[in-house]
Amino acid sequence: MIRLSAVLLMLGLGCLELGYIAAECAGPSMGIDGYLQLEAALVKHLESYLEKVDNEQETISSYLTDIDSLHEHMHSPEAYYGNPINAFLTINRFAIIWKHEIFDVLLANRTYSEYRNAVEGELNKKKLNGPTNEDLLIAAENLLDMQEFTRIPTSELANEVVLRDYNTDQNVTLSASECHSIGSNFYELQSYEYAAQWLQQARKLASLESSASASAIKIRILEHLVLVYKKLNSLKLAYKLNNEILKLEPKNEAALNNKSLLETQLLLDRIRIAKVTVNEQMDENHLEL
Repeated sequence: MIRLSAVLLMLGLGCLELGYIAAECAGPSMGIDGYLQLEAALVKHLESYLEKVDNEQETISSYLTDIDSLHEHMHSPEAYYGNPINAFLTINRFAIIWKHEIFDVLLANRTYSEYRNAVEGELNKKKLNGPTNEDLLIAAENLLDMQEFTRIPTSELANEVVLRDYNTDQNVTLSASECHSIGSNFYELQSYEYAAQWLQQARKLASLESSASASAIKIRILEHLVLVYKKLNSLKLAYKLNNEILKLEPKNEAALNNKSLLETQLLLDRIRIAKVTVNEQMDENHLEL
């Protein structure tokens, strides 16, 4: 039912978009040539819009399918949430997926206000509150404590089975987006080494994805990696990754600012190293005398 409503909503928005563009473009006395130009413009805009709708629908449907399957086949919630990764992923779904990937996409549409009010009313009536960013950070801290205690390699944790897809009969492991969320929260906890490891896992997984949102995910991962490697004082690597962002998005404001800052820092480091080398050489010369 949820998926059907989402599909109908998207189709309805497509019709509204068509009417809006036509009203904006059409004049009271257009000739045949004008109508042909209007029709060409409508086709151009509508194709772009429908592509966006299809991508949004595909992404949301995928999330709903995974969540449905998880709930249906969870026989023991106690055992499931006994694993800190599963606890983190549940809170992450509310903080990231439900909020940014589903509701933010849908609620951005003005025609969705009625549904939004209904949802808010139901939540208020039942006094339901979703987890906060602070809850997500606490879950991340528990996951970090577990990883530090067990010393399980990040690559092994990232490939842990978190879901069984009964439609394809395949195991599901952490996605690029989920590894990115873990890495970014570890960054907030100032655990930069582990943050780098999780973000690199996210980068590796993102390179295998070909969805419409893959490029945006890659950029977000690279942006966090630049921050992490700056904290680790790995400026050359940070500079290299920052240039990868600019290849994907040449006008990325943060990357352009980082490019200037990193180039300055790298230049100062080269000057400092050169001075140290000269001073050491002079000391050796004095010793020989």
